[in-house]
Amino acid sequence: MAKLHGPLHPADLIDMAHSPAYFLAAGAADGTFGWANASPEKIADPRIHALIEKVSVGAPPTENAALYRQGATVTVTAHDGRFGRATVLLPHGSGALGIDWRDIEAKYRTLMPASGLSSAKIEQSFAAARGLRT
Repeated sequence: MAKLHGPLHPADLIDMAHSPAYFLAAGAADGTFGWANASPEKIADPRIHALIEKVSVGAPPTENAALYRQGATVTVTAHDGRFGRATVLLPHGSGALGIDWRDIEAKYRTLMPASGLSSAKIEQSFAAARGLRT
């Protein structure tokens, strides 16, 4: 990625899902990133939006560039010059690593209540999805 794509300041779930800047800022603000970051409260969190303004894209990797498959190196630099850096070559949940049913269930249970379905219908629909092979 040479520059940030997608909505810089997401206003809803769809914007958030297409905002790498939000992913980075929310991860820095919370120390982790997960389905809780898809909630309307998190998407509107002013701490995250303040950090979005500080997100930038650096030079692409030159060392072991072929190993990066949907991953990235993230560096967080403090005002005093201290920094932390982490690299992920294949993120958790990427197709190449496989997707665990626990991850699918966590996503389902986080997002489906917004569909308006009753809890019973959500349970039935998840059970049906889980049983597709049978």
